[in-house]
Amino acid sequence: MDTFSHIFIGLGLGALAQIDPAVSENIPLTQAVVLGTVIGSNAPDFDFIYRFKGKGSYLRYHRGISHSLPALPIWGIVVSSLVYPFFPGTSYLHLFLWTFLAVMGHVFFDLFNVHGTQILLPFSRKWIAFDSIPLMDPYILMLHILGFSLLPFFKTGLTFLIIYIFIFFYLTIRTLSTVLTKRHLQNHFWSAERIKLIPHMALFKWDIIIETREDFLFGVYSEDSLSIEHTLSKKIDFPALVSDSKNDQSVSDFLSCTNYAYPFVSKRKSGYFVYWKDLRFRTKKFFPYLAILFISSDFKSKNCYIGKVTSLKQYKKVLRNLKNTPTSTKSKKG
Repeated sequence: MDTFSHIFIGLGLGALAQIDPAVSENIPLTQAVVLGTVIGSNAPDFDFIYRFKGKGSYLRYHRGISHSLPALPIWGIVVSSLVYPFFPGTSYLHLFLWTFLAVMGHVFFDLFNVHGTQILLPFSRKWIAFDSIPLMDPYILMLHILGFSLLPFFKTGLTFLIIYIFIFFYLTIRTLSTVLTKRHLQNHFWSAERIKLIPHMALFKWDIIIETREDFLFGVYSEDSLSIEHTLSKKIDFPALVSDSKNDQSVSDFLSCTNYAYPFVSKRKSGYFVYWKDLRFRTKKFFPYLAILFISSDFKSKNCYIGKVTSLKQYKKVLRNLKNTPTSTKSKKG
């Protein structure tokens, strides 16, 4: 989920902590717990420090070890230990338990969107994503806002206990509908190798990727109706260049964060552009998240861009910069 949502959830869990008598009867501990849950609810995303090593490093490690099962209690201990000195005499145990719950909540909610996490590290590098909710879910945010608005009239802990029961059932319904929809599509497209659902903000509506041996089908599924919007052939031109592009560090970083990147090659007078596009994110026929590797016609220089391209103007500028940059083996990241 996005940072804004994690902050709301941290505040909500801080309010939920009022069902704990040790917290509700101790104002300093209440303050410590709220601070702990807000920080803890965002702690796994502190892997943003990898950005200082470059965009590629961040893509490779974000939602990785920081979101893994072994890291969860460590985050709980670290955050609790940082907060506790500001509230001496309070219960470290209760502070840790609620902070730890907030850390687990962060990873729990991240599992339900299309990105997912590598929660099984270091035992498995597999990305786990339930494809149930969008990155920013308006219904979860509205339920939290509703809970906060009711605090002057009802008991804080009980109010948010009910709010989180509603959220639990909401996640269950969306996850179950995703599973049933995917099963329905698999029964219809029996030759499909993979089917990916990308949830919309609207309930029971998904962007669909159906991968077959020959191509990718892109469409929208809603109300038991599937609309195929366009297809992409899996035919790869210049396969040797595509294979070699994987050895570029920036391309490798990009590929490490998605299982749905697919290559396309464009030949120009000045050289070759090898595109790796993340097929999960698209606007009509445009895929904004991608890696672009330029290889000069004499194969002596390479330049790479990884990141998001938000407009045709930016896209053309990226290509122009890659082509005109002096001979270099370094990569550009945006």
